[in-house]
Amino acid sequence: MLLTALALGLAVLASASPARAAATPDAPWVSGQQVTGGAVTVNLDWDPVAGASSYDVWISTAGPDTYPGEDPHRITLGGIAGNHADIRQLTPNTTYCFAVVVNGDGRGNGNGGPRSCKVTPPASRAVVATALSTTAATFNVACGAKKNCNKGWKWKKRQKKVVADIGRVNADVMVFVEGHLAHKYGKKKRWIGKVMKKRGYTLACQTQKSKKRKLFSQTAYVRTSAYAVVGKKQNSKGTRFTMFGDRDHGFCQALIQHRGTGKQVAVGAVHLRDGKGGADGLRQQETKYVVDRVTSAFPGVPTVLLGDYNSHRGLDRRGQTDTPRLVMESAGYADAVDIAAQLTYPYLNSAHGFDTNPPRSSTWPTHVDRIFVSPGITVPRWENLAALAGGRYATPMASDHNPVKATLYIP
Repeated sequence: MLLTALALGLAVLASASPARAAATPDAPWVSGQQVTGGAVTVNLDWDPVAGASSYDVWISTAGPDTYPGEDPHRITLGGIAGNHADIRQLTPNTTYCFAVVVNGDGRGNGNGGPRSCKVTPPASRAVVATALSTTAATFNVACGAKKNCNKGWKWKKRQKKVVADIGRVNADVMVFVEGHLAHKYGKKKRWIGKVMKKRGYTLACQTQKSKKRKLFSQTAYVRTSAYAVVGKKQNSKGTRFTMFGDRDHGFCQALIQHRGTGKQVAVGAVHLRDGKGGADGLRQQETKYVVDRVTSAFPGVPTVLLGDYNSHRGLDRRGQTDTPRLVMESAGYADAVDIAAQLTYPYLNSAHGFDTNPPRSSTWPTHVDRIFVSPGITVPRWENLAALAGGRYATPMASDHNPVKATLYIP
């Protein structure tokens, strides 16, 4: 598609968001994207700026290393009255970068704010409703070891918030990461296993289950009224990544069957190696191991692999590589946030380190908590379930991660 076609499809809406007293807004964000007729419409939003009479949007396909305002081939959409624009006729599976210029406040001086970039969904991921619509979520509860359970706030306070968040998430498939002690530490009635059972969930898999040891580092639960676990005994046996010298991370897998449609779905709860340097290579190995294991166990079955990947887009700008995504994409998977038709709080980092002032992303959304879906699955909605109060995180905080949830159409 020619970029000049963008201006023809511009639609502008006002927003009720509070205005910021700043010369430039923070990086804009994509709140929605629709694939229709071989083209993509992107819904772009940004924070309003006090005193602004209008805004311009710079749009570039030069890539994230070129600031949109410095791209000689950029398109400028000028005179936008509100802080929202629908940008039409974009090419599927293409990287676009955006920046916003403030007009009329006397301080912007024609300078753009921070950029944000988005890869548009491929045409094959155009949202198509199916008989099986389901929700899946991942939540790193940061309670794998007692010292971590009591970070941020004491576990006594965090445990209550974790339980509240489980109700707030309310997904059909729920994965917990760093949850071993959260299953047996603190007030007994708030242990995750007990909470999930009381709320009508079945444990589908866990990191390790044997006569000698049970590990709940990574777990997957399914809503019992929606899914039956197929071959539960075999599915419950996951693994730590000891074969890669990593005893602190692992995964588990399960085959589940939807009670209403009879369709089978494979799910995996994943937690990859953290760190920098050689960790990129280890995450690559661990991801490939997971994909190979699940594909071998459940060939041809629609698959959802979710958890904490300790990796995100934009690592190349820090001298690293988002190796899990590259492995997943080579196997035909897509990150739900990349292809979702609607997105909630995509600009807030899913991991925040207990910082009550929500860390925001620029250039690329920074989400280590990810939901990867196999070919054919489409995503009408992706949500970063941030609990905010007055623009800050509500305290005490449940974890140093937000739950991430997606609505999925399973073929």
